Parts: sequence; C-alpha cells; structure tokens
Amino acid sequence: MGKFKMSVAIVPKKLLLCMVIVALFSGLNGCSSGPRAPSTQPEASESESEFTAVPLDERFRSAQSWLANARLMTGSEQVDALLQAAATFQRDGEWQQSAAVIAQVQRHFESNELSSAQQQLMALLEARFAGREERWTYVESLLEPLLKPRLSVDYPTQTLELALKSASAQQHWEEAASYHLQLLNVAPESTSPEQVWQTLRQVNKPERIVLPPSFERSEEVAGWSALVKSLHQISAAPEQLDSTLTQWQNEFANHPAQFVVDNLIVLTAQPRQTALVLLPLTGQYAEQGLAVRDGLIKGLSRLPQVHAQFIDTNTLDFASLPELLQQYQANVLIGPLLKPNIAAIDATLLPEALPWLTLNEPSGQLATTLSQQYFFALDAETEIRQAAKHMAQQGHRHPIVLAPATERGSQHAQVFKTAWQEQFTDPAAISMGDYRNTEEMKSAVQDQLGVTASEARIYQVKIAAGKIIVDAQARSRADVDAVYLVGGIEQTRLLKPFIDVNISPFMKALPVYANSGSHTLRNDLSENDLDAVRFTDAPWLLPGHSEAQQLEDLLELRSNWGYSTARLVAFGHDALLLSQRLPLLQTMPGITAQGLTGELTVHNNQVIRELNWARFDGHEVVAGQ
Repeated sequence: MGKFKMSVAIVPKKLLLCMVIVALFSGLNGCSSGPRAPSTQPEASESESEFTAVPLDERFRSAQSWLANARLMTGSEQVDALLQAAATFQRDGEWQQSAAVIAQVQRHFESNELSSAQQQLMALLEARFAGREERWTYVESLLEPLLKPRLSVDYPTQTLELALKSASAQQHWEEAASYHLQLLNVAPESTSPEQVWQTLRQVNKPERIVLPPSFERSEEVAGWSALVKSLHQISAAPEQLDSTLTQWQNEFANHPAQFVVDNLIVLTAQPRQTALVLLPLTGQYAEQGLAVRDGLIKGLSRLPQVHAQFIDTNTLDFASLPELLQQYQANVLIGPLLKPNIAAIDATLLPEALPWLTLNEPSGQLATTLSQQYFFALDAETEIRQAAKHMAQQGHRHPIVLAPATERGSQHAQVFKTAWQEQFTDPAAISMGDYRNTEEMKSAVQDQLGVTASEARIYQVKIAAGKIIVDAQARSRADVDAVYLVGGIEQTRLLKPFIDVNISPFMKALPVYANSGSHTLRNDLSENDLDAVRFTDAPWLLPGHSEAQQLEDLLELRSNWGYSTARLVAFGHDALLLSQRLPLLQTMPGITAQGLTGELTVHNNQVIRELNWARFDGHEVVAGQ
C-alpha cells in the first residue's frame, strides 16, 4: 500500500488574523438580528449597562463596521479597531460577541505588542463581561493592575465604577467606599450624593477607607469622610450626636451631605425618655418576662434620664394601648415579648412616628407596620444562619446537619440548609440526618458518615469470600468535612462521641459546631463528651467579658436561674440600649452597638445579632474560634 504525504501550509500571522476577522464578521453578523443603521443605535442600552460608556472613536458606528475595518489594518491600528468592536458590542448589549472579539485579540497578539492604553481597555472590557456573569473574584483580579499602586490614567472613571460594583456585590463596604470616594474625586458628575451615601452608610470600619492623597482630595470627599468617621465615633454616646452634627455643619457648610444631617436631626428630635414596656409578668411566661424586665432595669441604671413603665400583657386590653401611651406620656414603645401579642396590636391606632421596638418577630405578615417600628428577637434562627455563614468562611464545603425528628428540629435544619446554600453561587453539598431517640442517633451518625453503607459492602464481600477470612474495617466518608448539631446539650453530649468513634482512624477528627443550647450553667455530667465542640453564644455568657462579675452576682442572687434565663436578662438590657440608638443604627447599617447578646446592627427595620464563638476544651469553655 502506498504512503500519502501531508503537506502543511504555513499561514502568515496577518493573513490568519484576517481570516479570523472574516469568520467573526460573518458569524457574528449571522447571529445578530441584522445590520443596524448608524443613526438608530439605542441610547438606552448605555444606561442599562449601569456603567459610564467606554469612549468610542465614533459613537454611532456599528461593531460590524469596526470588524470590517480591522480586516484592512495591521498592528496597533488593527487592535484598536477590534477593541472598538468589542466595546461597541458591549454598548449594544451583545456580550457574547464582545467576548469572542476579546478572545481573538488575546489569542493573536502578545501582551507586549499592545500599548498601555490597549492593555487597560482590554482588561476593562474583559472585567465588564465577567461582572455581567457576577464572577466578582475574577473581576477583582483583572482590575487590580488598573487600581494599584495608582489609578490608571486610561479609563479611570469606568475602572472605578466597575471596582465599586464588584466590591458592593461582595459587601466589601470599606473597599466600595474607597472606590466611591475616588470616583467622586476624579469624576464628580458621575455619581450623586444619594449614591455616595448608600455606599458610605454600610461601612463598618471607616479607618479602613483609603482616601485620595490629601493634595488631590476635593472638599466634597473630605466632608463625606469626616461625616462617616464622626458618626461612628459617637455611636457609643448618642447624646453627643447634636454637637457632633453642628460641628460638622460649621466645618462643611453647603456640603451635599446636608440631607443626611437633616434626616438625622429629624429622627433624633423626638424625645425617648419615657418607655412603655409590654411584658408577660404573670402566667405561663412570667419567668421569661421578669428576666427581660430585670435586664431593662439593668439598662436603666446606666441611663438615668430614661424612665420605664412596665405593663403586664396578660392583663392588658391591647385596644387600650393608645390611651396608656397618652396616660404615661410615653414616647417609645418596647415589646410585646410573645409573638401573638405583636399581631394583636392595631398599629393604625398608634402615632405614625412612635419609636417601637418589638421583642420578637411576628409569626406572619403584619397588616400594618410603623415607619419607626423595629423587630428584635432572641431567636435560634439567627444563630443557625450565622453558623452556616461562619462554616462556609472556614472553608467547609460538605457538612452534615443532625437534628431531632421534631417539627422544630426539622425547621431549624431547613434554616441551616437555606443559609448554607446562600453562601455559594453553585449548588452546595449538604447532608441531613434526623433521630427520635438515642438508638436512632447512632444510626443517623453512621448513615450520614457512610459507615452503614461501608459495613454493608464488607458483609457482601465476606459472603462472597465464603471460608476465606476477610479482615476489613468500615470506613467513614472522606468528603464530609464538618458537622452541625441542631439540638441542645443533651443531644450534643450523646452525638459527639458517636461522631468521634465512627471516623476512620486514619482521618482527622471532624469539626463539630453547635448553638448556645449546648452551653449551660449547671453541667452535672462530664464535659469531656463536649470536648472541641464549637458553639455560638451571647458575649456576656462567655469567659473574659468585662461584666462577667455582674453575671455571677445575678446568678447567685437568682439561684434557680441558668444561662437560658440570663440570656433574657441580656436581651432586656440590649432592648433599652437599642431604644436610644435606633435612629443612628437605622441611618447607618454599618454602625454596630456592642450589646450583651451580641454585636447589634439594624437592616431594614430588623435588628441583627452577631454572636460570639467559643469552644469546649475539656472541662473549660474557651472564648474565640
């Protein structure tokens, strides 16, 4: 049989790229809706991109026209035409076509063949495409050379806009504030005072904002920075708010942030010295109500200018609430504690501007809510959601959730699953197991760790082997990297040893996480069963707190109380603290109040608690992760 020789023709780079451009022009033109007249390019498409448009050499020229021109050019001019085509595709919302052109430029031109401006434009266009797909980590990597060590001279406005959008999407608010103030500094017309404030109000640590150099910094940027820092500094002493705002106004007269100051003045103008507090002081929930009352009294000792009138909700006709507010001249409402009582209050009968802090969240949607109504709850769901977020941040990717087979246990397991999936853009792996008794606990652990399936495989092998002796040991799953326990201390104490003994000897121990239900005051059994369990709890109940002695004194005075009741005392204390600081916290969600139950912030009229982490170390509890 004869042999065939294959001849390979070497195509010059210029000719090859021209062929690619022809293919692009034909293919992209074919997948579009047809050529457009230059005068009909839609103006709206630029605003839909949410970015300032990348400057185009000829504003109304079509992308196909730029591709056609690129066929006739070489070198730097050809790159310019291709990048103009990619930018025009983005302007017109044709993102896939833009990506195809950028890919061809990257394929046929080395980086050192491009000018600095061309490299920056290509990086910006690629970052915009990645932002379109919400790949923010990749956006950051593409923009970093354009932002550091100094802002690029080419396309600075567009670069800062995209960096701001990326940081905001990831809730990196200090970075977002830095980019927004830089944007305001280089292109003041590109952003409004309201937009600047929407970013700055989310900042948690203003000292981390990177400002433009002082010799380049505008008066407007300096004013915004001073306002944010001032509001954070007085967050622990709200009584200094008026003097702080006056000082800022004197220093930055006619500043665009004046609307923020005006709003705060209105919110703080209403006095909050007399609180009407609704609690169950008799009946089934009297112990809980009295504990919250003790916490409120603890808070009152620090605020001598504030007074409180306590009302027993078990004897209250809620229709008489407007008269009670008038009778006691109350200008702030705290409570009720029980969910059904929240819904029993007709908000339409109350003053619209009345500051109202409920001590629970309603079971369902309320018919009416007031503009100054806030919801504060000492709920397990907050702990569970925080644990899911924390475990994801620790690098865990396939946890097991073990919960009692009860309605409440199932609800809490579902809360964790939902919160876990919110941490990832792709479907997140998670395994769920439940139990009704101690025997089912062991089975649930073995099933979820894969030990049951491993033992079944070993059993089948032994049957197949007949008289041959098979020496095998069941193995746990290698993909599981953490466990979250939904139940209380009784369940945790039983489950932890089951987990430890079912992990294969050659594998590391699994991190076990739990909630504050696993942290009790009177622990008569051995704590060794809880060793290394990590849990969340109110800061006041953990070692090293500045008011630890007050907690000890309280528990000695109330000898029948435990940590669960002490949490309610901390809850009452924080409720009074919040009643005085709500205007500032609502105005600036980035500001926190250090409470006994956790770090408190306000988002959309809901108080968010960030609890502290601790772990069992033998017979001791150690604060920290």
